[in-house]
Amino acid sequence: MVTLRDVAKEAGVSAATASLALNNSDKVNIDTLKKVQKIARELNYIPDARAKALTKKSTKIIGLVVPEINNPFFADLAQAIKMKLNESDYSIILCGTQNDPKEEKKYIDMFRSGMVDGAIFTCLTEVNNSFITELASNHIPVVYIDRIGDDGGIIPIVKSNLKDGGYQITRHLIKLGHKKIAYIGRKDEERYAGFKDAMLEFGCEINKDYIFDKYHAFESGVKAGFMLNNLEDKPTGIICFNDETAIGLMQTLIKFDFNIPKDFSVCGIDNIDVAKYYSPSLTTIDIPKKKMGKKAAEILLKLIAGKEVEKEDYFINYQVKLIERDSSSKLE
Repeated sequence: MVTLRDVAKEAGVSAATASLALNNSDKVNIDTLKKVQKIARELNYIPDARAKALTKKSTKIIGLVVPEINNPFFADLAQAIKMKLNESDYSIILCGTQNDPKEEKKYIDMFRSGMVDGAIFTCLTEVNNSFITELASNHIPVVYIDRIGDDGGIIPIVKSNLKDGGYQITRHLIKLGHKKIAYIGRKDEERYAGFKDAMLEFGCEINKDYIFDKYHAFESGVKAGFMLNNLEDKPTGIICFNDETAIGLMQTLIKFDFNIPKDFSVCGIDNIDVAKYYSPSLTTIDIPKKKMGKKAAEILLKLIAGKEVEKEDYFINYQVKLIERDSSSKLE
């Protein structure tokens, strides 16, 4: 591997001068600066990031913790964050926890060591919130996306109105004539609270046989499809925690020769890109994930730079929107 000393030797200067030249210091004359940088390029010299971080007390790296790297929702979110951070020459370490609090704690400990300048946590679990609060209080700036923390206002929160999303999608099915509505997802979450509010408001019974708790991934939708197929008294409308679950469910129901939306009206939440291309196209709730990612990155960069963050930016709750497609229809 080419070292700084190799560059300096080739240029005929000291290592200290080479270092100054590579950092565009005005202490080095322009001819020497250009010569050193040209040789560094020719030798394919890559600076030691650890040494650079120690010198500048900055890594120019952000940690992004998500529950599922393979979920398209988080992929879109990460891309929006990455594009915003690129404007300030920051890079991302993408950390997937697979909804495992132990994995999340491992990343928290890594961040405490000075590996990153700041972090964004966008996980549903709240198990490690006290550790993240300590991280934000004593080590690096932190921003939450779609996560609530009891931290005394230390950590800014950028979220979407998921409760309203659950309410809107449930109301949509009820207005189509559905009263027997199943919910596939977590009961300890805002989406379910919105579902419950709509069901109670419109006088629809919440049947415990139609509630599939803790289901929130593609495989969960497949499993729920098998369970729904075995129900003697089946629902007519189904709301899924996210689009991944809904697509897994629809694929399974179609294999059992059910017609969607004739036999079941199926809805998701997230509006991932593939939702509109699936057959039938998926009725869902649009979450402004790109806008959320960009805003979270903007706030984090301000915190890292020591700039003041507006009071209203410590809690942002973006509105969501119903997207009607072919997977839901009037009850016949």
